[in-house]
Amino acid sequence: MRSYLSPYLFCALLALVSIASSFRSPADEGVALRINWDGDDFSFCVAGEDGLGEWLLQFSQDGSDWQDLLFLERGVETGAVPGVQVSPAALPVTNAQRGLFRVVEYPEGDRFYRDYLAARSRWRASGLTSYRYGFRWSTMIFWDGAIEVIDGQVSSYERLEAFPPFFEEPPMYRTIEGLFDRIADARARDAASIEVTWDPEFGYPRSAAIDQSLLIADEEQYWSIGFLEPIR
Repeated sequence: MRSYLSPYLFCALLALVSIASSFRSPADEGVALRINWDGDDFSFCVAGEDGLGEWLLQFSQDGSDWQDLLFLERGVETGAVPGVQVSPAALPVTNAQRGLFRVVEYPEGDRFYRDYLAARSRWRASGLTSYRYGFRWSTMIFWDGAIEVIDGQVSSYERLEAFPPFFEEPPMYRTIEGLFDRIADARARDAASIEVTWDPEFGYPRSAAIDQSLLIADEEQYWSIGFLEPIR
């Protein structure tokens, strides 16, 4: 157990390694998660592993509910140690006063999930909680307008166009975090297809196409975000 103190975050850090495979040898007991704090960011690396696996960093406030944060990246050089750098602002709990970290070995590569976690981390690290964004939605219905979020809560919306015309409220009446949750839910329910374009600066899903089931007609969901403006 190690403790780090910063003006914004106090974390009692528990370095845990969960081995997913049952085929580990006794030599693998030397695998360890190493953590460093430079005053601004955390750095994590896995030491003593075999150089082949995928490692996923997780966070928990109390050790009972673990949330996936980021995949550790392995350098291009032979024998490179997997590691990742994390800003406290990117943690799933805003202004967390304490927390635990661990890594788990991921059974196989998952490019979509890797990109999803990286994008969500960028969004959280941006610190944007008040903003206005242009939202266009289409499926069996169509909605185009803008949604305003203040302090992490939807405060208002403006409809520009809708079909049927009486459809006033936006179908996805959500914050950006809510859109991330919608994508995660589709993945958790084994959607037939999920295609997302992530904003390179802030990480939010600029566009998404979700087909939950090939056996159900007209349930596909499409949305795009035309703009996002911070509200200061």
